[in-house]
Amino acid sequence: MTEEPIRIDRHELFDAAVDKALARERQGRERIVADAPSVSPIRRMLFNSLVYLPFAAVLAALVTWMLLEPHITKAVVGGEIILVNAEPFDGRPGIIALTVGSNEVVVDTSRIKLAPGSDGEPAFASADGLKTGDRVEISGIIEGNRLFAGTIRPTADPRARGDLHEVEWPLYLLFPLTSALIAFGLLLAEGLTTRNWIRMIERSLLGSFLAALFAVLAFVPAGLIVSLSHKLFESEMQRSNAFVMTIEDVSAFTFFVFTACRSAAWACIGAATGLGMNLVRSTRTQLRNSVIGGALGGALGGLFFDPIDRFFGSTFSGASASRLVGLLAVGLSIGIFVALVERLARDAWLRVRTGPLAGKSFILYKTPTIIGNAPASDVYLYKDAEIDPSHASIHRVGTVYEIEDMATRMGTSVGGTKIRRRRLASGDQIVIGSTVLDFEERQKRTPVA
Repeated sequence: MTEEPIRIDRHELFDAAVDKALARERQGRERIVADAPSVSPIRRMLFNSLVYLPFAAVLAALVTWMLLEPHITKAVVGGEIILVNAEPFDGRPGIIALTVGSNEVVVDTSRIKLAPGSDGEPAFASADGLKTGDRVEISGIIEGNRLFAGTIRPTADPRARGDLHEVEWPLYLLFPLTSALIAFGLLLAEGLTTRNWIRMIERSLLGSFLAALFAVLAFVPAGLIVSLSHKLFESEMQRSNAFVMTIEDVSAFTFFVFTACRSAAWACIGAATGLGMNLVRSTRTQLRNSVIGGALGGALGGLFFDPIDRFFGSTFSGASASRLVGLLAVGLSIGIFVALVERLARDAWLRVRTGPLAGKSFILYKTPTIIGNAPASDVYLYKDAEIDPSHASIHRVGTVYEIEDMATRMGTSVGGTKIRRRRLASGDQIVIGSTVLDFEERQKRTPVA
């Protein structure tokens, strides 16, 4: 005698009472899982990407400044005046030429700024009264190994100083070196928090090389943007008939445009940094997040260069301070925005509760995401002998996530129950070997009926 087939009607399949019965049955089967020890606030902070990524990027920017700044020519000379030529061969009336040390300085006596000395010495009464033996410090603009003076002040130091042989290679290296070192710092910091040394070395070296390469390519749009600001700068200089003009002298409109253009140029470099660091061995989502974060960070950091130079800088210290503050701001902003965009755009992630990586979060970018104790794993849980090289995989199925045990020795537990494959819900506790992880998911918006 054959048994009659079991029939389930559609209304029974979606009946709320059935769901409640299944939930009670599952709850009865699950054993109570002891709460994992809480992660200390210091460890949680150290594993927070909003902390370690900005720190690494700022450190990289500081290294860039320290490498390049000593080689950047400053448009400042000082020492005793050796020769005064009141009628230079190529000068118009009112122009005099000074020889300070071994440097030639061109001065427009009617428009030169006369400032007091750094040690309180009174300013010169007139540029026409400058004579051989006077000790001066002069800032201006370098053109053709000559300094076109903008400001002169007295000094007590008789030593000849300053070199007008302009070196341009540090300025050409500024963008690609900044991009490469920031990318290297970000990838190195991420690798240190995961302890995946092989992947860290591979990604750091390759990512920094590609970031430098794309930063060189970004010279094209960045250079066009900066050239627009320089055209406006030159136009204002011609209208004012100024002999020498700095960022301190331009109008508010020109200063605003100049600052905006520099910000846009650094946005290009920031985007190149994000593109290079995640072009290989990452998902499209990771690449998108790093490009957006890099562009936003570069744009924000780029806003600091010119205001520092205009409001807090000194013509005699050059743009050294503004470059330092600007580069640090670029590094800090890129680090913050890369971490912030990643965090805001994530859909699901695993938070490690126990073991050496306690406090670390892994965003689930890939499907499947492999969890294991092999360096090739996407979530590398080392120092746990109970974990297989490829222990479990997490799959994204539509809008939900499922975990699957990969036929391991010790198995995989969710909520205290050994599983082969199971759908995950936010807050589920996963036990793999002796490591406890929490599955967390961004709250989904429910469609309005």
